[in-house]
Amino acid sequence: MDIKRVRKKSISEKIVAQLKEMIGQGQLKPGDRLPAERNLAEMFGVSRTTVREGIKALAESGVLESRQGAGTFVSEVDPSQVSVIESVLSGDHDMRDVFAVRKMLEPEIAALAAQKRSPAEIYKLEAILSEQEEAVRKGETGSDYDQRFHRMLADASGNLVLREMVKALHDAFAQSRSMIIQSEERQRASLAAHRAIVEAVKHGHGMQAERAMREHLDEVENIIFDNQK
Repeated sequence: MDIKRVRKKSISEKIVAQLKEMIGQGQLKPGDRLPAERNLAEMFGVSRTTVREGIKALAESGVLESRQGAGTFVSEVDPSQVSVIESVLSGDHDMRDVFAVRKMLEPEIAALAAQKRSPAEIYKLEAILSEQEEAVRKGETGSDYDQRFHRMLADASGNLVLREMVKALHDAFAQSRSMIIQSEERQRASLAAHRAIVEAVKHGHGMQAERAMREHLDEVENIIFDNQK
């Protein structure tokens, strides 16, 4: 691999940029496994913590994916598909339009997750629920857990393109968030709905999962736009 050592200013960002460049040039291809963190740290001349931060950023954007017990791989999502999704959702969009697309996709994602979920994915969904519940109990917004929940559900659907679309939709939504959206009412409703969705997914009830997700999005939409009137 043609890896250049980086200076210790904005280190993780430079690692992200360099790995993206290597993927764009074909030095790293979809499905390729990255070297171990220790080896990457030696190649870049930085700490393993810094490498981990760069990998986490790329994983969150869908460029890389971590597979438990196997390592980190270049995502097999077609980069052109991701570019189209990002270009469509970039900019300032009306939240009603964002919700319309979410309501088309996310109920189907929940149904797919009920069909294809693994024990490890159910464990992660339940762990996110526990963390969200604790955050709400402490009076925190819990918005980070909300996004993680929906992305993990998309992971469980087994469709990487859907995962990228969910990420883009939630990023577009996050740009328009207000304090109203993070109200106590919204947080309680979100947590209860997430519990219902996980319960349906866990037991393989696709139609129930789809219905629970649709009701969740309807409820969130009503809370947001009723408060905006």
